[in-house]
Amino acid sequence: MTMDLNAELYRTAASTFEEVGFIFLLPEMNDEQREAGLEAAVSVEFDGPSSGRLVVAAHGGLMPALAANMLGEDEPPSVSHQHDALGEIANVICGNLLPRIAGTKSVFRIAAPKAMDTEELASCAREPNAAEVQLPLEDGRADVTLFMRQ
Repeated sequence: MTMDLNAELYRTAASTFEEVGFIFLLPEMNDEQREAGLEAAVSVEFDGPSSGRLVVAAHGGLMPALAANMLGEDEPPSVSHQHDALGEIANVICGNLLPRIAGTKSVFRIAAPKAMDTEELASCAREPNAAEVQLPLEDGRADVTLFMRQ
């Protein structure tokens, strides 16, 4: 049986945003979400039976809502806390995805999330990826990409 990596990535990312970030998936993406500008991006490197990185990019107002929800605050927290929240989401997605695709007995080392600037994000967008999804969320959009090296 061949695994659909896009479907696994979508399920894992969607459940992480819902369960950790308390931000829910919308049934379909609207024009505003499609055209939303980039707020920030983070990557999480991993090594183990396979190695690579997971990249999460936030668009269109996602960052303040995500951080406020994760911290249980009414007002958006500092930009620093917003970036930390996005990094934690990337870390959780990566940590939950790897056992789904490699098996629960596989052991991976997951590095700390690292902020990406627009140049780094554009450069990595030109690389071949293993899976890529866009999530239409209540407060913006998240693009999640999995890169794997053999």
